[in-house]
Amino acid sequence: MTGEKIELIFEFGVILIAPIIYHIYLLKYKKVAREIVFKDIKIYLFLYALIAMTSLLLFFK
Repeated sequence: MTGEKIELIFEFGVILIAPIIYHIYLLKYKKVAREIVFKDIKIYLFLYALIAMTSLLLFFK
């Protein structure tokens, strides 16, 4: 695996982890209602599932 591919994987990992960290911050420090945060998390989980299915499709193709 070349350095460029490793860098891309790292960058996408940071991009995908950022919303999760942000929502934990909202829960702990900003005291946002859990219902609002979990509604957003459900949307992100759906998007992560789409990304995972696409990645698996490309990986096994």
